Amino acid sequence: MKKIFLAAAVLMSFGVTSVSAQMPSMSKHSARGVQCTVCHQGKEFKPVPTSQCVTCHNQDALASKTDRLNFISKMKNPKTGEVKEHKALINPHHSYHFGKTEDCSDCHREHRASVNDCGTCHDVKAWGMKDPK
Repeated sequence: MKKIFLAAAVLMSFGVTSVSAQMPSMSKHSARGVQCTVCHQGKEFKPVPTSQCVTCHNQDALASKTDRLNFISKMKNPKTGEVKEHKALINPHHSYHFGKTEDCSDCHREHRASVNDCGTCHDVKAWGMKDPK
């Protein structure tokens, strides 16, 4: 028990207040038994490039799995009253803007909460889109 308090005191002295947010052992991959060095190549622990992610995660399978996020939107021309259908391509793994080229780390975070990068410009709540895991 003394060791836990000592470790917490040392971390706090370096400005670390949230151990779970800082500890690599709390990552999603390590919880599944994947070692850090499987994804992190080299000496520095920087965000993993997409080229490394796709060695395990199939981009086509991810795009297919999240294709359900695309939806048909109906737009009415206020002048003519004409209604047109438009397919909203909001699938984050095969998007209107980036196709399948979006960097995984733009949304997915391993050691802290992930974010929805689409929400930088769009109202993703109106689309019913949640933050990624």
